[in-house]
Amino acid sequence: MKKFYYMICSFSLCCFLMGACGEEVSEMPQPEDYVLQASMQADASLVGKDWRDINKYMRSLGWDYSEHPNIAGEADHAEGVHCEVIEDKTLGQYVFKFTNHAGPDATDGDRGKYGDRQRNEMKSRTRKGYHQMNGNWDEWQRLEWKFKIPAGFRPSTGFTHIHQLKAQEGNNGMPILTITPRANADGSERWLQVIHSGDRKDTWSRIIVDSLPLQDFEGQWIQATTVMHYTHNGYFYIKLERVSDGEVLVERSFSDIDMWREGAVDIRSKFGIYRSFGRRMASRKDYPDNGIKDESLFLGDFKVYEANTNPSPSVHD
Repeated sequence: MKKFYYMICSFSLCCFLMGACGEEVSEMPQPEDYVLQASMQADASLVGKDWRDINKYMRSLGWDYSEHPNIAGEADHAEGVHCEVIEDKTLGQYVFKFTNHAGPDATDGDRGKYGDRQRNEMKSRTRKGYHQMNGNWDEWQRLEWKFKIPAGFRPSTGFTHIHQLKAQEGNNGMPILTITPRANADGSERWLQVIHSGDRKDTWSRIIVDSLPLQDFEGQWIQATTVMHYTHNGYFYIKLERVSDGEVLVERSFSDIDMWREGAVDIRSKFGIYRSFGRRMASRKDYPDNGIKDESLFLGDFKVYEANTNPSPSVHD
């Protein structure tokens, strides 16, 4: 059994934690308590196939690819390739390649809207019968996946989320958690952040991990592991480790952190590139002038584990 180091906590924390309104919530589980709920790896049969085939494949395994420029037809960059499957020689397996365009030849929008951002993301499914893919009230969830940020990646000065945890229902405007590369105005400094927002502004933690040099990640496959306890007085753990040499780039845990949203049933996970233009675009013929360019993100080897699975997820405040 693989050992997980997020189990560091005091005896009092490992005893019953208290949720909102004094509710008792579950104990911190042991590693062996987690049960694999879903997994996904890109398949060789998808090489050369378009987004429709990729979405069909993802949906069969509990994810979907439904937030990208192609779905908006002529209202967006529908002729562009935004997700494809390629063979990765380093990992010895097939992976997903997500691409965002931002230049005079083509600029992607946000599903047909040309405002101040663009989106190209996959996510866990939230329809009936797929609760096991998501975080539900008082569940403990462990996500594992791999990602690679190419060398020379230029994040936005605003935001460039490559992972989000976000409520499907209820107070679902802001994501609960993001992994976010960022750059200064001329791109001479680039770093990676982990950002948290609570259900209310007085439960926000804001930037909980900061100033991780992006060059430590560039051109390298990263094994990501996160652990969440989905309550208002919850728990979050993150470990990012380079596959090539086993170097742990960050390993942090946070207790008594707001990991829920009022009125939510499902907290879904999202992966891809969701980034800011730095200003509002006038039209498809406009393009960003804040230094961002065409970029790709490589993703693979997704796994979802749960402990203390909620047998009947429903709306919870």
